Amino acid sequence: MVAPRSIPLAVRTSTRLLPLLALAAALLAFACASGPDSPRPVTLAFVGDMMLGRRVDAAMVERGSWTLPFQPLASRLSAADLTFGNLECVTARGGNPRANPAFRADPRALEGLRFSGFDVVSIANNHAPDLGPEALEEMLDHLGKAGIAFAGVDRGTVQAPVVLRAGEVRVGYLAFSYSAGGAAAANDPVRVAKIGGKPLVGAIVAARSLVEYLVVSLHLGTEFERRANATQQGIARAAIDAGADLVVGHHPHVPQEVEKYRHGFIAYSLGDFVFDHPEASVDGALLEVSLQEATPTRIVYARTRINERFQPELVSERSWEGAALQMPDGVIE
Repeated sequence: MVAPRSIPLAVRTSTRLLPLLALAAALLAFACASGPDSPRPVTLAFVGDMMLGRRVDAAMVERGSWTLPFQPLASRLSAADLTFGNLECVTARGGNPRANPAFRADPRALEGLRFSGFDVVSIANNHAPDLGPEALEEMLDHLGKAGIAFAGVDRGTVQAPVVLRAGEVRVGYLAFSYSAGGAAAANDPVRVAKIGGKPLVGAIVAARSLVEYLVVSLHLGTEFERRANATQQGIARAAIDAGADLVVGHHPHVPQEVEKYRHGFIAYSLGDFVFDHPEASVDGALLEVSLQEATPTRIVYARTRINERFQPELVSERSWEGAALQMPDGVIE
């Protein structure tokens, strides 16, 4: 019988160590890429319309919880470095008693925004002026005391961005609405910022040098239409052309498409996040944009649906990352 050929000890040892050596090399490469000179990735989260009055308010009072609407997704929202939404109500006790009271919300409802990690909201929408300038000023005061920044205020000058840090990235937020209260609000000392060519472009150009990543919120579109119209497309693309990196839209009450355009992305409508008109719509979306320095590395688009307790819940999720974000211009969702 021929004795089996022996394998030298050194060769046997190297063969067993190959997987460990490969793992060690991978960990070393990761450590070098994630070292002190490489900023950590950050995530920005965005949701749609939040209306905390009417039946939403009644549900919170009945259950004794001002955080009720946000409880299912609070941990997801809080996990982001910065979280943004459109506050489509007036969180104030004062104001014109003859004005439209339907969108008045108890200021204590802002506890829900703090609980779920909101850092900044847009007040540039068609309902923020409903109770007059005194109520609008009161709402801004309540937001400030709650530690929640707000974008979309017009004080008669070029709108300055809200600038917040996500890791090492300075993120700027601007917000504009198709409606700003009409002629009755035209001379108010504080108003909602209205979409217009020069105000929009001028604010974007002025903000561009102050931040590494610039977000513009646009409140416009046709209610309950599932696709953006030509006006939305023109204004959103003009915002990107002027220097915005991301445009997020609200007002149609239903989610609309996400589009890659030049260097940026546009989410035309994120629909309703918290609202109380189930006969009209319960659909919304949560958008998450992950950045390495100021470059998008991952986009998540998660559909939400409002349950009978006026709470948004996740129903589906899609994501794009890496090379998938280098696709040609056009709709990605």
